[in-house]
Amino acid sequence: MQILKVRAQGGAMIVTIPRDIAAELGWFVGTEVQLERQGESLSIKPAKRAARGAFTVAELLGQIDSDEIAALNEDVKAFTHSVPVGKEYQ
Repeated sequence: MQILKVRAQGGAMIVTIPRDIAAELGWFVGTEVQLERQGESLSIKPAKRAARGAFTVAELLGQIDSDEIAALNEDVKAFTHSVPVGKEYQ
């Protein structure tokens, strides 16, 4: 157990997390943490964030632009129907 000193910085009270403890926890500068009061103690845990871009399959399929897909297929048609000129298919 380590004893830390609470200090002032600006309008906040600061406790520095020792580098070795942060490293063991996999924390780095910028890690978001959740602070919770438990009686006369504080608990600091990594913040649980909602996954970004969590779409359902139906939502993803609903975002498909059929005109864009048709244009893409037209653009690559020359490559999909061309005859090999080197060792591409060996």
